[in-house]
Amino acid sequence: MKVFYINNSYTGCAYVRSMMPALYNGWKTDITNLTDKTPNRKDIAHDVANSDVIVFHRPDDQERLEVAVKLKKAGKKIVYDNDDTYKVDDGNTLGKFYHKKNGMLDRFIRYADLITTTTEFLAEEYRELNKNVVVLPNCVDPNDWDTPLRNEGDKVRIGIFGSVANNGDSEHIKDLLIELGNRDDVQLVLFGLQKKTKLVKKLYKKEFEYWEKINIEWHPVVPMYDYFDKLNSLKLDFALIPRKDNYFNRCKSNIKYLEAGMLEIPVIAQSFSDKKSPYDYTIKHGKTGYLANTEDEFRKYAEKLIKDKKLRRQMGKNAYEDVVKNYNILNKFKDWEYAYNQIK
Repeated sequence: MKVFYINNSYTGCAYVRSMMPALYNGWKTDITNLTDKTPNRKDIAHDVANSDVIVFHRPDDQERLEVAVKLKKAGKKIVYDNDDTYKVDDGNTLGKFYHKKNGMLDRFIRYADLITTTTEFLAEEYRELNKNVVVLPNCVDPNDWDTPLRNEGDKVRIGIFGSVANNGDSEHIKDLLIELGNRDDVQLVLFGLQKKTKLVKKLYKKEFEYWEKINIEWHPVVPMYDYFDKLNSLKLDFALIPRKDNYFNRCKSNIKYLEAGMLEIPVIAQSFSDKKSPYDYTIKHGKTGYLANTEDEFRKYAEKLIKDKKLRRQMGKNAYEDVVKNYNILNKFKDWEYAYNQIK
């Protein structure tokens, strides 16, 4: 079986959802490496023509749907893959953009032979449109990660990274963040949001105003090919993963726990009141990380980790062992082949 992946502009997602399974299964993608921005269209056309299965990751424009229709008529099996929902709640910064995508995406989902996604919660959304849905959880590649760099300074470095910087996901712990930012023994570190271009400042005006009120060391996002080394260079002692309880966040995966775990960074991650957050399903509370629902719970576990270096190190090692055992692409890549072989 020959498989070809067609991606969009979300390089980080494409790497996890397409490039990793393709690499270890001997398949091809339209992104040959993380720095390649100009794929050879002639080569792509050749590879598509010679493939049995075409996987579209986040096919969020009309052109991709039209291509999928033509390929299916030519006898190709079509797979739709996504690791997020576009059915966002009011208040999401990109809400207006996402709402425009939903109709086209729904048509693609109905048309595809198979849907693959990251979590059972998100799979239920897709099953309303197509019964052929398979959950293929996100994985990590241990070869991407260097030896964790340790903080040897006087201040405990507490990180917040990724999309947590957006959409008000940390508003319910803002008082805690202000407290931590004002402590002499703590350095808050934000790794998120793009550099302040005119467009970015306009789009994320609310987010920048929010973070500027907190004493924090800010690092803007970097290209995917620099991401692993950049996260490691921050030398975080532990990380906070707060999430607002809404539909969009319930569709999220546990990817930030996986990334932190590969660097032996313990996390305090968001739990929901019904125990159905992405992290409720993953983290063994008190062993591989902490689960917190309220600001007081975040505060309690943060204080424990600030005061106890030995606890931080052991919890980080436990998380690493959990991720390498259960979310390792070297052990999981055949799951993609099995899923595609079930297409009828």
